[in-house]
Amino acid sequence: MIPESATQDMRARLEEVLADNENLRRLTRSVVHDINNLMAVITGYSELMLRHLRPSDPVHRNAESIKKATEWGSALTQQILASMRKQPTAATPVDLNELVANITRVIQPLIGERIEMASRLEPGLPRVNVNPGQMGQVLMNLVINARDAMPSGGRLLLETCRVGSEVVLSVSDTGSGMDAQTRSRLFEPYFTTKGPGKGTGLGLSTVYDVVTQNNGRIEVASDTGEGTTFAVFLPALHEGDGVVSADGAVTLQFTTRTVLLVEDEGEVRGLIRDILKLYGYAVLEARDRADALEACARHDGRIDLVIASVTKPGPATDELVQDVMAARPGIGVLYLSGYLEDDEEADGAARFGPVLRKPFTVVALTDAVRRVLGAATGSAGA
Repeated sequence: MIPESATQDMRARLEEVLADNENLRRLTRSVVHDINNLMAVITGYSELMLRHLRPSDPVHRNAESIKKATEWGSALTQQILASMRKQPTAATPVDLNELVANITRVIQPLIGERIEMASRLEPGLPRVNVNPGQMGQVLMNLVINARDAMPSGGRLLLETCRVGSEVVLSVSDTGSGMDAQTRSRLFEPYFTTKGPGKGTGLGLSTVYDVVTQNNGRIEVASDTGEGTTFAVFLPALHEGDGVVSADGAVTLQFTTRTVLLVEDEGEVRGLIRDILKLYGYAVLEARDRADALEACARHDGRIDLVIASVTKPGPATDELVQDVMAARPGIGVLYLSGYLEDDEEADGAARFGPVLRKPFTVVALTDAVRRVLGAATGSAGA
């Protein structure tokens, strides 16, 4: 029989571990919130740049690369949160050939002149149902891993093909390869063969998590001095299994609506203001609750929508929104959040309106604004 003192000691240690885990979880979510704010600014302004640049302009490609890189960075932060919740993120039909082509264009400057990069893509490849940002991060991680295995140069090959009911994406290098012991620990979190400060050990564990969450599997062929091949197997989508939404140019639809924007981060507030003004909205800016209520009192005309940034869950945001709604009955509500990710917390914050996650695209923001304004049944008070 275990002594009572030993039981109490184990219970105390367990409570201490759980407290440490919860503190780490809160810290991670807070950091992700800040990163998402930064990503929102970079993504938004790169989109605005693309609208003013001709496709033939050399800067156009650079802006596209910036936008793609921030999308993958955002996908990585979402993957961190998803792994904490053990929940997959939204998937959509993706053309892996197109993904490889985009990665090849963006990653080339990071590969270096000593490495020859080539691709061999099977035409007419079926689409796969995955999160495109996460799959971009998977491919980026595998390419960077291959580059690091060839410090003196070599050959990097990206391939796609169909094998039965699966689509295969493989990354092969002519680098140093791995022994059996290294291969057995390859996907362990924080395991790395790189020196201090040169690797976190999270790259391949993230790859494994993304692939398995998307109903896929990953195989590795390698031996010391023989190079390495990572092969990602994903279920192929049959015709009609999914519809890919077009991501073309958006026709600007101008409006006379007025939006009250409440966002404490100046750069994010400036980005949203610029996007809304581009689409013809009048924008009233506020940093916090006091500013928002002052804007409501100062503005003589109608205010159709309040966009409220949620920095963290709690009554503060509800209080702000309720005060604005009391000052302007019938006003629409849209929340912005780079922090709330758990379903129960998102539902609580979305009591008066939907939540748009940061970082967001120009299309996502303007679509969300139009949906809220279209769904409003009453008119805002004057």
